Amino acid sequence: MSPERRYALDALLDALGVPFDEAAPATEAELDEVFGLFTLAHERDTGLDQHGRALPPEEPPGPRVAEIAAELGRRMGVEPRRDGFLVALTHDVDLLGAGGFATALRRLGRGRFREGRAFVADAFTRRDPAFPLERMGPPSTCFFLARQDDPHDGYPKRYQPALASSLERAAADGREIGLHASYRARERAGGISEEAAKLPSNTLLQGLRHHYLRSAPERLAAELRTAGLRYDSSIGWPSRPGLRAGTPYPYRLWDPERRESGAWELPLVLMDATLAEDRYLGLGPDEAFDLAVETLEPVAQRGGAVAILWHPPSHHPILSKGYDRLYQRLLRWIEERGGRTGTAAETLDRWEARRTTE
Repeated sequence: MSPERRYALDALLDALGVPFDEAAPATEAELDEVFGLFTLAHERDTGLDQHGRALPPEEPPGPRVAEIAAELGRRMGVEPRRDGFLVALTHDVDLLGAGGFATALRRLGRGRFREGRAFVADAFTRRDPAFPLERMGPPSTCFFLARQDDPHDGYPKRYQPALASSLERAAADGREIGLHASYRARERAGGISEEAAKLPSNTLLQGLRHHYLRSAPERLAAELRTAGLRYDSSIGWPSRPGLRAGTPYPYRLWDPERRESGAWELPLVLMDATLAEDRYLGLGPDEAFDLAVETLEPVAQRGGAVAILWHPPSHHPILSKGYDRLYQRLLRWIEERGGRTGTAAETLDRWEARRTTE
């Protein structure tokens, strides 16, 4: 069996929660299809957007890996595990140090009265409207920027002075800390390792998400190995929700140089910006909730484990335009549907514990 097919078979058996068995009756066509999905072969001719990110195909793959795993399970007499599903709650901390009276006055001076009043209220209480930690709900993973060399990386003169205290607050609040790789990190070999080293030495880093989801998927395994990181959670489409790699399950990234599996990929299936921003779907909270449920339902049905992303300002009671309440509503739906939330690392811990070793 080739390394590529062995890798695909291991992923299918992991989805079923059973040990690796090379004799499992998967067809070569099925293994090749799974390998193609995990290496995003269906995106090779879709083109790129203005940020150099692959565009979604006209017909997204859906939960195809789960369908193949279920068929393999039927041949083996193994039922896919459906004892609940897992959702990692994650936050990309793109902005820090956004508050203060000067900012509030600038917003008011530009006629942005709603924002201005919110910033005034936050200034009086010395809260950062870009990072309303006390409103961000249950334990989550917060991905912080360590390098800001490109204009897309925000405002380093505000962000960097606020970074150390924000990291301390997040850790004290029970959040997992992750690396938010900069806009151009994918352009430098070893860039992830360099940026991880810029965070305080006492920061326990396990995971990564690329800013703007601007990763180089074919190099992720090597970059994570060099940086000593356990997982990535960048494989998702900015412009639409869904299962970019055709799977509702975590899977190992493929290392084409070594022809072996690498660190984990925790699929990102849903992002607040995708739902809310006019450049993408531009939905109000009610429409967004319906689409979010539609996106997560296949994960729930198949006992999967995925990540969702809410940027911290989307928890602000005024600035979020109702997306703070949408988040709480979505968490209630997850619980009622039998799901369990946690940090990205906790979600992977629970996923790995599902696989029998006998």
